[in-house]
Amino acid sequence: MPLMTIALRYFEEVARQGSLRKAAERLHVAASAVNRQILKLEEELGVPLFERLPRGLRLSSAGELLLYQTRQWQRDERQILGVLDEIRGTGCAEIRIASVESMTDMALPDVMRRFGQRYPKVRFQLLTGLTDMIVDRIVSGESDIGICVNPNPNPRVRTLCRATFRFGAVMASGHPLAGKPEVRLQDCAEYPVILPDRDMFRGSTLEQALAHHQVEFRVLAECSRLLSIKSLASAGLGIAFLNPLDVAREVQRGELVFRPLKDRPIDGARIEICVAQGRSMPPAMASFAELLSETLAEEEGRG
Repeated sequence: MPLMTIALRYFEEVARQGSLRKAAERLHVAASAVNRQILKLEEELGVPLFERLPRGLRLSSAGELLLYQTRQWQRDERQILGVLDEIRGTGCAEIRIASVESMTDMALPDVMRRFGQRYPKVRFQLLTGLTDMIVDRIVSGESDIGICVNPNPNPRVRTLCRATFRFGAVMASGHPLAGKPEVRLQDCAEYPVILPDRDMFRGSTLEQALAHHQVEFRVLAECSRLLSIKSLASAGLGIAFLNPLDVAREVQRGELVFRPLKDRPIDGARIEICVAQGRSMPPAMASFAELLSETLAEEEGRG
């Protein structure tokens, strides 16, 4: 049972979409109904919440203030409803996770399976993306738990667990470099490589590594998804640069091999589990976060 008013829910969606029409499509209601709620809210508050522009709506200063508070109320509402669910014995209704792709391959599904044995009625909302998007969702309250790689410090985000994994070259088992225990970036430059696209590359461990080493690669492809990078490497088309969690399943199957880079200095890939600063979590959500943190620590020990 939602506790927030319809007007505030419509306002938050319009602010997210920047358009009455797009918000109405997401809410499955008529645009006129959304507009009526926004106008009613503006009349009650006595201030305009949006600037009406030819290409859409933009939040006014009052609207920005209300949006921040509305998302705080949404977080509080979810917490209250989660506790009430547990009191009724139904478990935490939903846990919303935003994660980088590497954790969704094996580690995260295993945690969800084990957690489901204790809380069988819980359901998950899982979104994958890049770290900047994940942090934004945690700050806005759109996701409860974030799993990021190399996040920048943010005073509105609290880190529950941090683990560092060696960074290395990934290639098909028949590749000429697969027989070496470690490789250098310069070794890899002799063969085609598969790189992340501009968005994935920004802030990545690979970007940090190349900042210290002047290496010219023969780039076969740039990819926007981890799955694409792994598929091309598995097909023997080139070398990719990833961490062990990225390729855990493929290494287990013998499709890929992971060879650490011995160049110095190269920091490891830093994976962090994050929540919004100052937010308390319902017991089931806190239990999930604890199990997830324990699993990440175990993976770090194996890596």
